[in-house]
Amino acid sequence: MAPTIQHPGPAAAAQANTHEELDSILRERIMVLDGGMGTMIQQHNLSEESFRGQEFVDHSKPLKGNNDLLSVTQPDIIYKIHKEYLLCGADIVETNTFSSTSIAQADYGLEHMAYRLNKVSAEVARRAANDVTSETGIKRYVAGAMGPTNKTLSVSPSVERPDYRNITFDELVDAYAEQARGLLDGGADILLVETIFDTANAKVSETFM
Repeated sequence: MAPTIQHPGPAAAAQANTHEELDSILRERIMVLDGGMGTMIQQHNLSEESFRGQEFVDHSKPLKGNNDLLSVTQPDIIYKIHKEYLLCGADIVETNTFSSTSIAQADYGLEHMAYRLNKVSAEVARRAANDVTSETGIKRYVAGAMGPTNKTLSVSPSVERPDYRNITFDELVDAYAEQARGLLDGGADILLVETIFDTANAKVSETFM
């Protein structure tokens, strides 16, 4: 059975109100999403040490390039990027969580960080959105970004074994559900399943949306 993501009480009511707000706005005009996060991060030319921060100084694997980790180790940079997009006119910012599933983070030995990465990233984006809302008087929103992972259900990673799959449907469900919980607990208004090239992977999100 697929895991259920429940947010009862005031949180559920607030989420319902947000959906009504977004629906009302979209009936009147086009809403603008932010731009790329990775390209903005690259402009900072961060070192391995910057990615590690204090918490991961002794981590056994290289962490440079794990952009999602920067929400924990360099939150001010991520906050600044979000705020720049919002001040340029974006209505919605996407969380810095493109690779924040336990599946994708396993490459860095950080699969245990998945929930925390998503929650912290959503909190950083939420803070930026709230600050710009206060400064401009125009409400801004947070989309919890859920990327494709580095595994695919439809295509074998082995040319010699076209029947082989290195991930199961249920494993993907568990990983996406954990990500969604972190994003919602951190304050995301909506969940954005993005850049998924495998329709079988995309169907996973339907099990708990």
